[in-house]
Amino acid sequence: MASGERIRNPRGEGEKLRVALLDAAESLLAEVGDVRGLSLRAVTAGAGVTPNALYLHFEDLGELVLALEERSFQELRAALERAEREHEGDPWAQLLAMGEAYCEFAERRPANYRLLFGTYVAGAKIMPRDPEERLAAAMDSGIDTFNTLARAVARCAPEVGDPFPLAVQVWCALHGYVSLQPVMPSFPFPSRQQFLADSLIALLARR
Repeated sequence: MASGERIRNPRGEGEKLRVALLDAAESLLAEVGDVRGLSLRAVTAGAGVTPNALYLHFEDLGELVLALEERSFQELRAALERAEREHEGDPWAQLLAMGEAYCEFAERRPANYRLLFGTYVAGAKIMPRDPEERLAAAMDSGIDTFNTLARAVARCAPEVGDPFPLAVQVWCALHGYVSLQPVMPSFPFPSRQQFLADSLIALLARR
C-alpha cells in the first residue's frame, strides 16, 4: 500500500461514523446551547473516536456544523410534511398544523433552531475553510423547507399569483413568536393555538 493511502472502512462503517459524529455534535450542541461551544475534541470524544477520525468525513469542524445545519433543516421539513399529510384535503387545517409543528420544533430543539435561524456576531458562527459546496447544500435544504410552507400558504390563497411574499410574512410571524418567547418569559403572549389562528388568518385575510 502506498504511503499515506487511506484505508477504506468496511462497507457501511464509514456512514456509521459520519452519523455518529453528527449525533455527537447535535448532543453537544443541545448541552452547550450554542454552536460556539462546539470543539473538534469534544465532538469526537462524544462519538468515541480520535480527533483525526473527523477528517475521514469532514474537511474541518466548520463543515461538520454545516452538515448538522443541513440535517436540522431536513428534520424541520419532515415535521412540516407530517403535519401536512395528517390534514390532507383541508388547506387551513394543514397550515395551522404546520405552524404548530414549526413552533414545536423550535421549542423541543432550541439549539438546532438557533443553528438555523439564530443571530450571530461577525465571525462567531463556525465556518469551514472551503464552504461553497456545503453552504450550497445547507441553503438548498433551507429553501426546500421554506417551499414546503409556501405551498401550504398557496393552497389557502389560490388567487394569489405569487405566494412567496405572503409565505415570507407567515414565516416571519412564526419566527418572531418562537424567538421572542424565550427571551421575554414574563410577557403575556397568547397561547400558541390562539396566536397561530389569529395571526395566520389576519395575514391571509389581507391578501
